[in-house]
Amino acid sequence: MTLLVFKVNQLGDNVVFLPVVQSLVAAHPDWRIVVLTSPVAARLYEVCCPQVELRVFETAKFNGAWRQPWLLAQMAAKLRALKPDACLLGDDQGNVAHLLARVSGAKLCVGPQTPHVRLNFLIPYRVEVNENFSVAAHNWLTAGLKFELPEVMPAPDLSAFGRDESGAIVIHAGASREYQRWPMRNFVELANRLAETHAVRWIVQGDETGLREAVQCVKTSNLDDLVRVIAGAKLFLGNNSGPMHIASACGTPGVILIGPSSPRWDPAWHRERFDLLREPRLSCQPCDSATKPVNRCLNVQAPMACLNRWSVDAVHERVIKLCRPS
Repeated sequence: MTLLVFKVNQLGDNVVFLPVVQSLVAAHPDWRIVVLTSPVAARLYEVCCPQVELRVFETAKFNGAWRQPWLLAQMAAKLRALKPDACLLGDDQGNVAHLLARVSGAKLCVGPQTPHVRLNFLIPYRVEVNENFSVAAHNWLTAGLKFELPEVMPAPDLSAFGRDESGAIVIHAGASREYQRWPMRNFVELANRLAETHAVRWIVQGDETGLREAVQCVKTSNLDDLVRVIAGAKLFLGNNSGPMHIASACGTPGVILIGPSSPRWDPAWHRERFDLLREPRLSCQPCDSATKPVNRCLNVQAPMACLNRWSVDAVHERVIKLCRPS
């Protein structure tokens, strides 16, 4: 059995998909599993699923390959040469992934039912999105439609990365999209205040202006460093992002500025350890749909109101409360 798995996108999207790949590897050690993914997520599979083969594509180039028919034809030929028996698509794969899966020669194609993707009809076996299920759970149900998986979805196993036991509050102020980020100046002010009473580690983002010496700046030059720092933290503080999903997988408690995100993107594991800061009274929240982000703030009258609603004082109070011994 040769299985092609399409998951070419952000780090966090691959973290929540990892249980599917790890469980397929464990259940079918005789299968040849080839994962198509992005450079930012490739290391995740190299460390946590060394049994799989990788085909790495820049996400933008992969999704835009339809503009270059010769490139698309080359990609299709390379996938057909693998002689796949089946294809599995993650919940957020676009038209190019659907087309490549359909022309790969695989007799079995499984994926999500995503009406906003024009070529979604090319996938014969699809699982409808349920807004009450997390993205991770939807991927699990989709894979389980035709492939044998355990009844209960496990958390991703990131233990192969190891952990840096600092016992500190770890702050990651970034996110892949601008409208998902609490203002940097707020993170800096909060880090300085927390450093008066706690050990604080700041994951360097490129702009640390205003941080005091008491805040330890940590350069995570690769995914290995990032996972170890988050796994060994006392608490994780950040936006809804890939590092948040790493914290969720590792069981690291967290205070998260959820912002515009749909509840489907909430931490999928150890939910009881997280304090999610969202503003449900806003009529525009969440602006992200169940199946895809909108990529910009839709609140014209009060831009970024869902994040700006949270003052440094309010977030500081939440962090201190979660840091207290239970």
